[in-house]
Amino acid sequence: MDAYNKTSCYILKQKVKPGKEGNVLVDEMTTWFDDKNFEVVARNYTLSYDAGVYDFKVQMEVQLTHAGTYLVPALIRYNGNWKVIFKKRERGVFTATLFDFK
Repeated sequence: MDAYNKTSCYILKQKVKPGKEGNVLVDEMTTWFDDKNFEVVARNYTLSYDAGVYDFKVQMEVQLTHAGTYLVPALIRYNGNWKVIFKKRERGVFTATLFDFK
C-alpha cells in the first residue's frame, strides 16, 4: 500500500521474469487501486517487442479520473522509440493532459 496523489492505494506490480524479455509485449506494469472502491487510479507500463522487421520500446504513465460514470485518462506521459526495417528509428516523447469531458 502507498498513497498516489493523496489517495490511499493498493499497488499491484507485474514484471517479466529475467530471460523472458524477448518473448512478451508487457515488460512491466504497475497499477494503483483506490483502497476504498478498488478503482484504478493510475497505471505505468513498460512495453517492448523485437520481431526482427520491427521493434519498439515504450514507457507510459496514465493517471485516471472520473467523467460522469466513466473512468477516463486525465494525464498520459509517453516516452518511446520504434524501428521498422529500412526506416530510421523514430522517437517520441509527449505529455497529454485531458480535461473538460462532456
